[in-house]
Amino acid sequence: MKHQWIGLGLAGLLAVAVPAYAQQAKGDNEFQLQGSVSIGISGQNKTDFGSVEMKYGRFITDYQQLGLEVTGFITGNNSIAGYGGPFYRYNFSKDKVVPYVGVGAAAYFGSQGIGKGATVDFEGGVRYFLDRRTAFTAAATTGYSFDNHTFADNLQFLVGFSHLW
Repeated sequence: MKHQWIGLGLAGLLAVAVPAYAQQAKGDNEFQLQGSVSIGISGQNKTDFGSVEMKYGRFITDYQQLGLEVTGFITGNNSIAGYGGPFYRYNFSKDKVVPYVGVGAAAYFGSQGIGKGATVDFEGGVRYFLDRRTAFTAAATTGYSFDNHTFADNLQFLVGFSHLW
């Protein structure tokens, strides 16, 4: 019976300690890789496409992050395009679950026709830390095109992973 209480006590300590261990800190670097897939189901204008987003950021405080991002889109007809540039992100906590918002400035590249010139993209998401250095991420992004003077007509949902060091 005594061993069961010790085991239960250790399990309780681990449950409390793990969330405290899953935190970003000033000076940490982060590499984030996310993606999305859209498969056209029916209709004349159905489109298959996918996206890959890579971000490298550095925590300038425990909650603020600066970095660079590149987002690429691949369509069913093998066209590749995207955008890239600097970003800023604010993280609302240092717990096991970390919600965040961010903004980035980017220039378009490629021939897919997603835009020209520059865009400002807005993101909101959450990290769920699996351990001190690895997190599952889910985010939504949209943007404003300076070329078209309009906001994007879609909201892109991405899932992936982050690694801190």
